[in-house]
Amino acid sequence: MIVESPINWKDPSSWPWFIYAWAAFALAGTVKPIWGWFQRERAVSWPATDGRIDSTSFSIPSFSLFGKRVHYIAELSYSYSVGGNLHSGRYSREIPTEVEAEEFIRDLQHKPLIVHYDPRKASRSIVLEPDIEGLIQQRAPAQSKLLSQSVDNLPLWATPFLPVLLTLSGVGLILSLWIHLGAVRGQRLAPEFFFWGLHLGIFLVWFPAILIAQKLIGNINRRDLWKVLLKDCPSWLRYMVYGFMGYAVVNFLLFVGAEKTVGAGSNPPANVWRGFSGHWMAFYSAAAAIFYSAIHSSAFRRGTTS
Repeated sequence: MIVESPINWKDPSSWPWFIYAWAAFALAGTVKPIWGWFQRERAVSWPATDGRIDSTSFSIPSFSLFGKRVHYIAELSYSYSVGGNLHSGRYSREIPTEVEAEEFIRDLQHKPLIVHYDPRKASRSIVLEPDIEGLIQQRAPAQSKLLSQSVDNLPLWATPFLPVLLTLSGVGLILSLWIHLGAVRGQRLAPEFFFWGLHLGIFLVWFPAILIAQKLIGNINRRDLWKVLLKDCPSWLRYMVYGFMGYAVVNFLLFVGAEKTVGAGSNPPANVWRGFSGHWMAFYSAAAAIFYSAIHSSAFRRGTTS
């Protein structure tokens, strides 16, 4: 006897709450970095002018989303002139320790700075990361050595699990891609078990990926997060991750706007498989790239030899 599923895939109001929670988490996780990347890429083509850093500071610490790790917000206030009108702006960077925050702002006050401004609204401006890094490299060396490193060693106990996690992420990506290609053609290639299994598999690899990522990025500016995380990956793997992230957003928007069809039995229809498999590919590919980068990073080698 076949029991009819209580989920009506044609009626989103009957979907379980965790489907919406997962979808919101997945969409937010992919939209924010893509939007940040788009803003920075757009600012590269903006006109540039000479500015000046008027003041430097760092704020009281705040707690991290993924634990009680303290972070400081280092801030640079700058001014610049366009067409005889004076404008101001702020640049901020999240830094994990007070010592590193002090080192970041050291000797930057009153330094000249290249500022890119929006030609349509000169009061809107941005300072690009290469320009900030150039200022830092031009400074005289610090009087004392920093007490912390920019990248933490990976713990010894974690290193044997990285190849296993990489394999799981790779298998999840291959299954997700196989299912997605079938769903695009209107076919359901897998039983219902895979639908929930691939959802669960994301959490099994993604939470370890977050912990490993925190070790790899250290005090690196969050704007450069993916650049740092994937620096030890081959170019094709980096482009694959970026491609799946962008595709996940487009695919999910198409899924939300499309008419939902009802499948036979409890197995979700093909268009539901297609909607969620786009995000599966993004998460599994990103996790696989993080584990690959960790395996080939100096932090991993230090962890295995310590």
